[in-house]
Amino acid sequence: MTIKPFVLMLFSCFLLMLGYGLSNILLPVRMQNDGVNLSEIGLVLSMLSVGFLLGAIYSRKLLQRVGHIRIFAMCGSLTSVAILISGLFPDPIILGLMRIITGFCIACANATIDSWLSDSATEKNRGRILSINQMVIMTALFSGQFLLNLAPITDTTLFIISGVLLSLSITPIVISKQKGPQIEESQSMSLLTILKLSPLGVVSCFYCGLLYAGLLNMLPIYANDYGITDLNLSIFMGAAISGAIFLQFPIAYLSDNFDRRKIMLGMVITIIAFSLSIPMLISFDLFTLSLLAIAIVTGMSACLYPMSMSETFEKVLKEQILAAMSSLLLIYALGSIVGPYVASIVMNIFGSSALFIFMVITAITLLAFIILRMQQRTALPSEAQEDFIMQTPSGAASSLDPRTEYAHPSFENNPEVEVAIDLAIKNPSAAVNMAKALALKNPDNASNIAAALSTIEHIDIAKLYSAITTAAPEMAKPIAEALINASPEQAGELVDWITTEYPEQYTNIIVAIAHAMPDNGLDMIELAAENMHEEHSDELLEMTEQYMTNLSNSLEEMRPVDRTAADSENTASELYNRLTDVSPEHSAELALTVSEGLPESSNMVTESYIQNLVDHENEQGTPADAIENIGNAVNDYMSQIVESIPEYAVDVASTIVDSVPESASEMVELLQNSDVLEEEHLAMSINDKPEHNELEEQLLEAVQTQIDDIEVDDHITEEDKQTSPEKDA
Repeated sequence: MTIKPFVLMLFSCFLLMLGYGLSNILLPVRMQNDGVNLSEIGLVLSMLSVGFLLGAIYSRKLLQRVGHIRIFAMCGSLTSVAILISGLFPDPIILGLMRIITGFCIACANATIDSWLSDSATEKNRGRILSINQMVIMTALFSGQFLLNLAPITDTTLFIISGVLLSLSITPIVISKQKGPQIEESQSMSLLTILKLSPLGVVSCFYCGLLYAGLLNMLPIYANDYGITDLNLSIFMGAAISGAIFLQFPIAYLSDNFDRRKIMLGMVITIIAFSLSIPMLISFDLFTLSLLAIAIVTGMSACLYPMSMSETFEKVLKEQILAAMSSLLLIYALGSIVGPYVASIVMNIFGSSALFIFMVITAITLLAFIILRMQQRTALPSEAQEDFIMQTPSGAASSLDPRTEYAHPSFENNPEVEVAIDLAIKNPSAAVNMAKALALKNPDNASNIAAALSTIEHIDIAKLYSAITTAAPEMAKPIAEALINASPEQAGELVDWITTEYPEQYTNIIVAIAHAMPDNGLDMIELAAENMHEEHSDELLEMTEQYMTNLSNSLEEMRPVDRTAADSENTASELYNRLTDVSPEHSAELALTVSEGLPESSNMVTESYIQNLVDHENEQGTPADAIENIGNAVNDYMSQIVESIPEYAVDVASTIVDSVPESASEMVELLQNSDVLEEEHLAMSINDKPEHNELEEQLLEAVQTQIDDIEVDDHITEEDKQTSPEKDA
């Protein structure tokens, strides 16, 4: 059911990669047979990655300008022409140019398929579609190795077969009913920026290009020199590619459950060990064991790419993952340009067996860098690590990757929506009435219809919401979310109408709207508060509590780097300040509600509360009255903090004492009378939070200062000194 809408598209992809897979094994073997120098062979093969790099850079712009079907047709035909010319004119310069064209077209074709699949995928099934697409690509490449046995390599027949497959790949796409999606501008991330964020991720990605591309491109030549030809050569290369497929599954499990850098270290050690063993296995004619060894070496090298992605994604925000993926793809391409050429030079100087010496030396340098990074930076806990997702460098930064931010479509296009939009353009009021009728008939489709109509210029979003929620009141919340998702610029108008005309359940709805607009959520809450604080003060506190609960829950679901960047404590403090400006008479209740919803923000919120309290009391009465009122207010506030969030009570007390030193004795008394300062609890708190030792010193210093003031005050009698709260403290 997942792949049914994409069968023709995936079949086109399979045919394309099947012809491409044949060309990858055919070209080096044919050049070697023609007596081309090894270093020239390596240079020609490296040109594929030059084209791949150009395709990765420009494919998105081409898709925006030309469209998906035309780009894929161009790629299939040009790649077919390139392989046919390679068979007719086997000059190294011409072959190099044709490899650049091939690499460019393969990158653009993969970007086209990925964009098509991404547009049709949902948030739930996109990871599954990505895996299916990767399996189709790798299976086609694997199968292409065996087409080498259909004809002698000295003939042009194999070039023609490859060209036919590449040309045929166009047909399923052309007859498909799939329409090309709109391509939006994507963010970019400079290579220097991503290197600073994740040195290990960038370096391991570059080394993946060196090792994987260097090995796969030069392996047919190495095998041919050691008598592995014809069907055995196809089996040998097939084993290498199968390793790149199947080893991703155990590596994924290990990466997700253990320290990723240690797993990466083990992978590189494995590459070194098996690279040393392959020449010995082949020299002893242990062909079967050499298949296993080459599968492991190739598989471990290929897995460095998704490992480097996971390592890098831990350091970037979720909305930056796609940009980081694009940068990593370019870094891999740079490595894959260098790898085959350097490997060919080493083989040309020291012989074909030096291919695995190149692998060993390259892997040792990567091993040293991994060890260095492990010493310089502490690893994240395994449960906080980014998930490993099966990936191969395909030429596209895939939004199918479930780790990327999912862009929810504004609405789903269907016949009812099309009719409603057509009517709305001609007669907006009639369209609203029709939407109400459709919602009565099918309440589940009400939010989709509302979202579609809200995009029409002359539709009154308040009237639309009123009409559809009248027909489907149980859908009030999802309809509001759908409207905001489709037309965020009208959010203020909708919130204003809901809080004045629809008071029955607006708390849930307003919070849902605010949550759907992370950048403007506080504005929506503030607007709602302005409309409700006079007549619905209880609902104001309920709305604040619910918003803070949603914020806290969303933080728990966030990745560590996103949680840090969210700056939730400042968000909570800003929410409190905004609501207090709207409803100053509820300042204490709002501060407590916000602090309880997000205890980590209690210090900042308390600081703002104390400042508001002091400013208010100083404006209202005499200094003596102000001091007394402030003292009473902070005592009441602290009493409720001790009851609701005792684990933060000591920190809040410290904040209060910093702002109101004369309250120190009351703070100590409140803490002593509660369970917060029980011996075992205090020991645990101090162990967990070393700053509590400093707090004790601050409290004692504040009390001692007051005692000293009493001692030098001539107006206080000895009797007063003995009964004063400060002296008792």
